[in-house]
Amino acid sequence: MYKKEFDAMLASKNIPRACLLYGACDYQLSYLEGRILRLWQGETLKLYFDEYDFKLASAHLSQASLFGDINILLLKLEKCPPKREISGLIELCKKQDINRLLFIYYGENTQAFKEALQLFGKNFVRVFKPNINEATAFLSQEAKNTGLNIQTSAIQYLYQIQNENLSLAVSELSKLSLLNKEITTADINALVFGMGGVEFETLIVKLLNGENISNLYKMISGSGTFSEIGLINAIQSHIHQLFLFHAYIKINGSLDAEKLLGYKPPQQIITQRSETAIHMKPKTFGRLFKILANAEFALKTNSNLDKESYMLYMFLEIQECLKG
Repeated sequence: MYKKEFDAMLASKNIPRACLLYGACDYQLSYLEGRILRLWQGETLKLYFDEYDFKLASAHLSQASLFGDINILLLKLEKCPPKREISGLIELCKKQDINRLLFIYYGENTQAFKEALQLFGKNFVRVFKPNINEATAFLSQEAKNTGLNIQTSAIQYLYQIQNENLSLAVSELSKLSLLNKEITTADINALVFGMGGVEFETLIVKLLNGENISNLYKMISGSGTFSEIGLINAIQSHIHQLFLFHAYIKINGSLDAEKLLGYKPPQQIITQRSETAIHMKPKTFGRLFKILANAEFALKTNSNLDKESYMLYMFLEIQECLKG
């Protein structure tokens, strides 16, 4: 079902006994998890990733309750269990009204997952990466919850320099709330270090300048927090901003970054990106977005892909496209 439908079910406190959450935004998955568990309230068995054991999971849902407490099974997995096991856990929830199953899936869209998805019927929610307005709304609510006074432009800028990762942006809001003052874009520049911000920015600039970035990429990808999809999303965001700069300058003759973006990035970023944008051809932007979309699709659907080789090939494609 759509997230709006599920939000309405949450508001009415009418949650299915067995439901599945998955998608492209960890923050939203964690947010929904928290709301569901607060509504259910019971004895919870949490099995994360390699901890999953079907016998243990089914035993938890098979136990009797002397006081009518709810038996909650929370699964947070990257590998989907066999169809028969998921079916068995769902059946235990159907047979006993004290049983609940919340399955949060972080893995790839494999055949096993497609089969499991069908077992939940309509009782699943897929979350998508939020657009800038949705992300701003999420972060504004988080700021309000922590008593943080922060300008909307600063929220949007924080989200951008965290490579549009809501979880990381929320974490930074929590830290900023300790300052007990109104937070501006200048405060974000001074106090917040974006996720791989310097490394990603350096790599993207060198990539678009036609430089050899293979060694830099290998160094960045060796970090424990690196994500190929995260880097592709960062490149997409960068090129999207270049397109906005290009169109604005062509239409208006000059650039007002604050008016265009809703916040004012550091001047060196404005200068560098506007100079790059104005020299790119309109048709090049479309070709670049197609290369990146194809790469994202390949990485998400082909589990046997040699990711390092594929990413280096994609970089060459991008640089060839920029020559045309």
